[in-house]
Amino acid sequence: MPTPKVLIVGCGAVGLSQGFHFSTGAEITYLVRPGRSAAFAPPKRLYDYKTDKLHTFENYRVIESTTDVAGEEFYCVFDTLDGHTAQSEGGVATLKSVGDLIRNAPKTFVIYDAVGADIEQHYASTMGISKERLVLAFSMLAHQPTPMISIPPTANRDLVAQADMLYSHLGADGGLAVVNKNGELTKKIEAVYNQNGRLKIQRQPAIVGDIVMIAMVQLVVWHIEGWPEWSRLPRSGESWTLLIRAQKEILSLPRFGWTGWILSWFLGSWVTAKMIEFPAKGASPLAYHEFNAFHHGGKVVQQDVQALEDLVAQGEKAKVKMDATQEICRQARKKLEK
Repeated sequence: MPTPKVLIVGCGAVGLSQGFHFSTGAEITYLVRPGRSAAFAPPKRLYDYKTDKLHTFENYRVIESTTDVAGEEFYCVFDTLDGHTAQSEGGVATLKSVGDLIRNAPKTFVIYDAVGADIEQHYASTMGISKERLVLAFSMLAHQPTPMISIPPTANRDLVAQADMLYSHLGADGGLAVVNKNGELTKKIEAVYNQNGRLKIQRQPAIVGDIVMIAMVQLVVWHIEGWPEWSRLPRSGESWTLLIRAQKEILSLPRFGWTGWILSWFLGSWVTAKMIEFPAKGASPLAYHEFNAFHHGGKVVQQDVQALEDLVAQGEKAKVKMDATQEICRQARKKLEK
């Protein structure tokens, strides 16, 4: 059996960290913007926070157009665009070109980690493929070198200084959390990814694909508050009160059905606090609040706010009051304008 080929859209922190772990079991190709291939040429050095080791990643190729691989068959595509970028003019053009490449190769499926109110439909319609060929997944935490994220005491500073990208995996050995909506595709991802011998696929229940919107409102409120350590976010302040109300509003939308309604009664202050505390501990020694300030406070903040604004629009159409969610969006936009 020939080595499967994986096409990764984007060669940033997520693309590099995931491509590195896929590369044991697959040939990796990166699709990048025109004129950017030289910047992403191998080798790249990846620093692992949890093992304090530096890895060299060089067995991949970089292309600037899908025409460069016309006629090749890919096992899967991993799209790393965030939800805002995926719906931008440039993102739509990229998705269409990838769709043209794989549309008539029915075995090729697409992993994506973008978040948005109806992002799955956007991918399906833009790429011209069925939803059954789409898999939502969430990456380990990965970032480019930045002074916004402190170097933990456990780290070898000489190794960190050499890194082109740094990452911290999920929990004990999770590299990629796959929303297990299609068990057959999850197994196909595991068959290739788990060959790396270090990190594995984490299966997430299908409902996670829907309630990820709750994580968006938590992150946006955190952004409004300036990204303190989660434990220091006041539990009796205005923002926290808005957060608890907004979660209930979102889960009351018709799209979440009875499951959302039931969850809305369980998702109080204590559960909300734990939803962030758990991944924060799992990210250690990477400072979770600093990572989110860099990533969700800068790189993908437009995705997060847009996702909430789309939910507010859906609420208005369904005659569901979204006052708290709307106020959070207003405050977030005001902060972005500064």
